[in-house]
Amino acid sequence: MNRTMPLVRKQTLVTLLNVVLAVAVGALLWQSLAWPLIGDAAIFHFIAGQMQMGAAPYRDIIDINMPLIYFIHAAVVAIGGMSDVAWRAFDLAAAALMSGLILILVWPAGRALAIQAVLIVLVIHLLLGPYAAGQRDYLMSILALAAALVSAGAEEAPRRRWLDLLLAGACAAAAAAIKPSGILLLALPVVALGGLRWREAAWIAGGAGATGLLVLAILAAYGSLWPFIAMIAGLLPRYAALDARTLSDIFRDTVVWFAPVAGMALAAALTIASPKPARVRVIIALTLFGLIHLLAQRKGWFYHVYPLAIGLACWGAWGLAALPLRRAVLCLMLTAAMVGWLVPRALTQDRTYPALAAASAMQRALESRLPRGATVQALDSDNGAFLAMARAGMRQATPHIQWFSLILAPDTVRQGFVDALTAEPPAAVLLTNSQWPRASGFDAADDWPQFAALLASRYRLDQTGDEDGIAWRLYLRRTP
Repeated sequence: MNRTMPLVRKQTLVTLLNVVLAVAVGALLWQSLAWPLIGDAAIFHFIAGQMQMGAAPYRDIIDINMPLIYFIHAAVVAIGGMSDVAWRAFDLAAAALMSGLILILVWPAGRALAIQAVLIVLVIHLLLGPYAAGQRDYLMSILALAAALVSAGAEEAPRRRWLDLLLAGACAAAAAAIKPSGILLLALPVVALGGLRWREAAWIAGGAGATGLLVLAILAAYGSLWPFIAMIAGLLPRYAALDARTLSDIFRDTVVWFAPVAGMALAAALTIASPKPARVRVIIALTLFGLIHLLAQRKGWFYHVYPLAIGLACWGAWGLAALPLRRAVLCLMLTAAMVGWLVPRALTQDRTYPALAAASAMQRALESRLPRGATVQALDSDNGAFLAMARAGMRQATPHIQWFSLILAPDTVRQGFVDALTAEPPAAVLLTNSQWPRASGFDAADDWPQFAALLASRYRLDQTGDEDGIAWRLYLRRTP
């Protein structure tokens, strides 16, 4: 009786905190229903729209992301179009799938603790805001959770081990088709089994190889395979070196997003020396994968926290189950304090999106001047031009859509860009002041003599705008 009383009290406290977390999630979820399509999602929707018009990624659209993210957005656009509602529905469906996987993975630790892990991860996702909706790291984390679940199953259910190992390899390859670091998930079944025999390694390799070949076959069908390989070998390494930051800068800028999981991280740390069954070993490996994923990208952007935060939430749930009452109370109080600090601020924060206002203005300008399907050369990063192009139904003139592919390119590529516009002048040129990796402005265009001369000789500046620092220019081709 004396042993069971602390356990009952701990479960009661966990359940009470779950009620508080559920209220916080409900409030944040209600607020999130108004999230717009913005940020990186708008870029991928634009690329998906160009794919509907016959463009092939990497060949007709230059970008440095892995192919599965294009296929995902192409599916969303094909089903729901370019609307905010369709994108919101997709993000919530992804959150539901992620929650289900966490629940199943952590369930043996206890129902209340599994629910708490889910609620904490949902709080983090909803606190990150609309720019995190459908982010690549978020979607990759779903595949990472699936890989962890089947890896644990490979040790727990030997009779179906071959299937679990096959699926583990497939999940890792699919994750790598979203972010290259996903290939490290191949280590999860090795951790679960404590090593591999050749047959087990063959099943993992078979799942990964079949998935990888399927992705490459789809790229080949699009005519994108060799351009994809050229991007991996050429542009991607130069892009990866941009904005590289120190470890201290990375942790300084991401630590606030780990605040809701601080209590779980403490619980994990307090039980680090206790014996670990296979499922817990896999969860720890998932957490280490999240840390490597965060550090390897060398940028520390807010959405890079997903895999590590999810791993800590799952690991911490197991830790809480093993902690004595007093230490568990300390962890639960830390979780409550962090959520109580962040959630009210998020609920009362005024959200403005200058890029959306700029996108609406640019869309009106395009639709008032050009027919749907007209060819336009857009150059932007995240200031709304892609959303305007996508919703106005404009066709991109050249493969270059962001300044980095021209800024990082040799002179021959830059000259080829100008030559292509000279040979087949598009109906319009749409520029914004987002010229990353350079500072905001129009210097990249104005200080490029050949491009500036082309604009001056063949185009006239028709409209400009400036929505809270988001500036844009629309040039129309001169009538002969």
